[in-house]
Amino acid sequence: MEPVAEALLNAYADPEVVELLINADGSVFLEKGGARLQAQAFRAGAADVEQFLRAALGRPEAFGPARPYADLSALDGSRVHVIAPPLVRGGLCVTIRKRPARRPNLGELARGGALTAGCAGFLKFAVKHHRNLLVIGGASSGKTTLLNALAALIPDAERIIALEDTPELTLPQPHALYLRTRLRDAAGLPDVTLRDLIVNTLRMRPDRIIVGEVRGAEAFDMLQAMNVGHEGVMCTLHANSAREGLQRLETLVMTSGVEMPLRAVRSTIVLAVDLLVVMGRLADGSRRVTQVTEVTGLELETITLSDLFLMEARKSAAKTGFALRPTGAMPRFYDRLRRQGEETPLEFFQEAAPGGRIDGSGAN
Repeated sequence: MEPVAEALLNAYADPEVVELLINADGSVFLEKGGARLQAQAFRAGAADVEQFLRAALGRPEAFGPARPYADLSALDGSRVHVIAPPLVRGGLCVTIRKRPARRPNLGELARGGALTAGCAGFLKFAVKHHRNLLVIGGASSGKTTLLNALAALIPDAERIIALEDTPELTLPQPHALYLRTRLRDAAGLPDVTLRDLIVNTLRMRPDRIIVGEVRGAEAFDMLQAMNVGHEGVMCTLHANSAREGLQRLETLVMTSGVEMPLRAVRSTIVLAVDLLVVMGRLADGSRRVTQVTEVTGLELETITLSDLFLMEARKSAAKTGFALRPTGAMPRFYDRLRRQGEETPLEFFQEAAPGGRIDGSGAN
């Protein structure tokens, strides 16, 4: 193997490396942990990239005018995206998001500072009581990691079906099924989209549906599933705030080919979605929950929201930092639970709430 190809493989094998990027000009960048991208001293030629991809994927792959892009999975389950000329100037452009050996559970995320114990306790309570959750955030903000941690809290007795473009979720429950889309197949086989998978999932008796990422027309089918009795649905969505997440969801539904007035779309969202959990990547590279918001209703043409937890600036004589704090608002769904005779803990919303025992077990 050529020295540069071997250097790429060594970088890829580094457990601290989270992302590996090869640009069309041969430049190579790595991200380690929460640090910014680091440029590497070497450049990769076409033969180096080809050798590296063959080793990482475990098979040769051909790219060109007939197949100018593809989403692939490496042998270790890492997500590999390749885009080739003529869509890019120069050589292959490769973006690899490495699959971690294990994902942290919710308790570990709380201890690591991604969210407070009180917020973690509340989210665990929401999962237990089958709230429909959207995890919202920008690229590389930790959405999938949080989704995996929340889904790991589902009781072992429930049948979970996870739908993904690229295998990223790893759940501890014994009754978890993983379905995967098939796009841009080199053999010319027909596409299988997330929309196809959701339709099939509804016939498979799921207790919980987990969608790795909603990014297209499947948004409508997911909302319909929530509205016909499938509770405890969870998914991720690209956006930078709770409000922006709902606006993006509206847009996706409107592009699904189903003729619906905007008010009907918003009414469908209000009936389907319970909680929005926003992940953000801060200036220091850390990934944290910045907002937990409840969808509360529809007034005229506007979806109403209630922030339950918000990240705020916290200043001291020594430094300025950020802290996730309860806003003082109580969840509206607590009223429904009380009418059903359920206890509704309030300690999650105290400033220094312990949040109870938080772990990754589904046996709650």
